[in-house]
Amino acid sequence: MTSSDSNTPIVPSQPAAPKTGVTETMMSLIMSFVLAMTARGFIIEGFVIPTGSMAPTLMGQHVRWSSPQTGWEYAIDANGYLGRWQLAAQELNKLNGRLSAIKDPEQRKTIRNRDLKRALIARWDPMFGLTDPAERSTPEPIQPIPANGDRVIVLKSLYPFSSPKRFNVVVFKNPTDPVGPTQNFIKRLVGLPEEQLVVVDGDVFTGPLEGSPESLRVVRKPEFVQRAVWQPVYDSSFVPVELVRWEESSQSSWWGAPFMPQAGDWKIGTDRTWRTTSDQPAALSWNHDEWPITDFNMYNVNRLPNASAPPFSRDPFPISDIRIAGVVEPLDGREFAGTRLVMTTRGLLFEWSVKSGALELRMSRESDGSELSSISTPFDVSRSAFEIDCWQVDQKMWLFINGTLELELPFNDWSPEERFQASYPDTTVEAYLTNPTLPRPTGPQIDWYFDGGVEAIRQVRVDRDLFYRPTMLDSANQRSQNGPFVRGLGFGSDFRTPGRLESGQYLMFGDNSAASRDGRIWGRPHPLSAQYTGDDAPFVVPQDMLIGKAFSVYWPAPLSFPGTDSRWVPNFGKLRFIR
Repeated sequence: MTSSDSNTPIVPSQPAAPKTGVTETMMSLIMSFVLAMTARGFIIEGFVIPTGSMAPTLMGQHVRWSSPQTGWEYAIDANGYLGRWQLAAQELNKLNGRLSAIKDPEQRKTIRNRDLKRALIARWDPMFGLTDPAERSTPEPIQPIPANGDRVIVLKSLYPFSSPKRFNVVVFKNPTDPVGPTQNFIKRLVGLPEEQLVVVDGDVFTGPLEGSPESLRVVRKPEFVQRAVWQPVYDSSFVPVELVRWEESSQSSWWGAPFMPQAGDWKIGTDRTWRTTSDQPAALSWNHDEWPITDFNMYNVNRLPNASAPPFSRDPFPISDIRIAGVVEPLDGREFAGTRLVMTTRGLLFEWSVKSGALELRMSRESDGSELSSISTPFDVSRSAFEIDCWQVDQKMWLFINGTLELELPFNDWSPEERFQASYPDTTVEAYLTNPTLPRPTGPQIDWYFDGGVEAIRQVRVDRDLFYRPTMLDSANQRSQNGPFVRGLGFGSDFRTPGRLESGQYLMFGDNSAASRDGRIWGRPHPLSAQYTGDDAPFVVPQDMLIGKAFSVYWPAPLSFPGTDSRWVPNFGKLRFIR
């Protein structure tokens, strides 16, 4: 080794800076695109909800309205609302034209007061009451811009490895229009392969293909799905701002309160809290005349004729599958004697009982009061306020205390025909099966009894379940290019001849049954669908046309920027998983 070699410091060599050229950039972009398309094609994909067939679970294009009375906000079908707006705007223009030709101020005032009602839009608030609208106003000067539907993520990789489950929300190719503008549908999966199915009184009954119609039994939603699909009827937390004025005009302190005094001394405050004035037994009864519990969905409020009439006057179906909850506040320092919620419906009497030392569920016959079934458990009711939450849904009673399930009592021995007889006691089978959309069941009677020691009832809520309406087939919901129209009852409407789902066939319903094009009324599939799947059965979705399970709402319809119609503000509060 030379001197120079030994004295010269050794410096590690530095790697050359990478050269990023056009070729490398294009390769990266192409790879990213390929990966994105692969994920979109085989793993996940985003879809936009176009219509309100799943409302209010998932929103299609809609207009949101917030009540000036209670602050209750809900979505209204965009087409229905814009149609109502256009009619009102036309009437207003006609009225202004007539008034401009009248010189006499008094005559102008008389004509305006007489004819203005035709140019008003009625807006209803179920928390305010459905006897009178919460607001009547002339249409906005500029036609409102509707919000887009929710955007959802669909798991496309799930069903190739796991069979679809009943009550999944599913995106699928529409068998009746696989290549047209309505080629993708989103609905709730209700019918599974290799079973018989029938819908009676809003509930679904199923059984094996080889069984008799009498062997079919009701199917129940899991608790997490049931909680997601409850639809509000009343919530006392939403208090009308003009409550005092309405009470004075009606000479009743109970205006807008659906639970009315039946026994005992009660007062109701402006905060919608029911209070007893003594520790004696007392009772409240649901006011069905003013607050009918039906399948009406506020999303459809402008879809139906005569949009200025009370919503519940439009021939809805009374519902017996409901939930009643509230906070019971015992008197300070006194022993709570007990409370009992009683609902009479479909020929049965249901009782949820909370007493000092025990909880009980009881079901008996309405006709003679004879007990059919009951269950109880020891329970220590504290002297502090507690929440009672009572369900009767899918032929099963539930009792929750402070959010914890304490008791459940199923009753599933009714066949579909027995359920029909209980729900329609004054209708013959022949009349019903001629057109099941005409008769209506009787609404439930609800009474809430208190044995004493109760100071107040607050945070009262009433919800109703999904209700799948009976259907008839018609040409308007079938496509002529798919072959001869199918006539008669909708699929699964005849409890004496249930619908049959063969291997690989599924049945889909919308949560908004009154405004959903369900599989029960589709008719025959498109020839391309039949050719692709090898299945030409009407009404059903073949397994090969399932796209995936709707997983979450990743981009709800955005909010308007304050003071504008520009909708770009993210609505993070509506991000949610789909149940």
